Amino acid sequence: MNTHILEKLGLSWDEAKIYSYLLKNPQKNISDISKDLWINRPKLYKILPNMLENGLIGKTLSGKRILYIAENPDILSQYLENIKQDFDTFLPEIKKHYQNAFQKPIFRHLQGFEWIKNIFIDIGNSCQKWDTFYRYSSRRDTQNTSIPEKDYKIYRDIRNKKQLQRYVITSEYLDKLKVKNLDKDVVVIPKKIDIFEDNITKIIYANKVAIIDYNTLESFIIESEVFAGFEKKIFLLLFKLLKK
Repeated sequence: MNTHILEKLGLSWDEAKIYSYLLKNPQKNISDISKDLWINRPKLYKILPNMLENGLIGKTLSGKRILYIAENPDILSQYLENIKQDFDTFLPEIKKHYQNAFQKPIFRHLQGFEWIKNIFIDIGNSCQKWDTFYRYSSRRDTQNTSIPEKDYKIYRDIRNKKQLQRYVITSEYLDKLKVKNLDKDVVVIPKKIDIFEDNITKIIYANKVAIIDYNTLESFIIESEVFAGFEKKIFLLLFKLLKK
């Protein structure tokens, strides 16, 4: 019998051996158990009462001799239920520790064209249904820096399925190139202020801020609720001013 399964349910190694042994060899006395399993008697005097209390084994009398038997294996389902209850209690606690550990911003430096595609897919995966994300787009050459259509489609499909809304600040040049969508609200930086062709994109989504430098194909993701919230406030302030 695979005693490792019993150990996973919370039995000690010796308890698992004793229970398995008594299933196959019922009505054994303490001498039999000690001899066959190589567990010394003083140790058994500590283990067996605990197993009796937990309902794993029972005992019967044969004359003056105490014989031990394994109880119905259905008792093991209670061990599984106890583990589940302990886990349900423990999970919120470790989640709290996890959240506290990641209050500091997580900074990722990404290199290469492949990561640009992954950032857009991450936007779709990180946002919840009907979320809004915010993008500055100062691209100057959309042909040489666009991600492949098959990869863009993955992002677009996720975005459309979740019905994500977008606020965009861009240049007059890019605004004229893009198709107008109901789920996208766009304002432009007037040419008299700046042509806004730095070839850099910044995207604020969920609890992250992504910056893509199309000049060097270097990208950065900062994961921080506070940082993303701060960037969102600045974006919306500028967006409202440009909207006027």
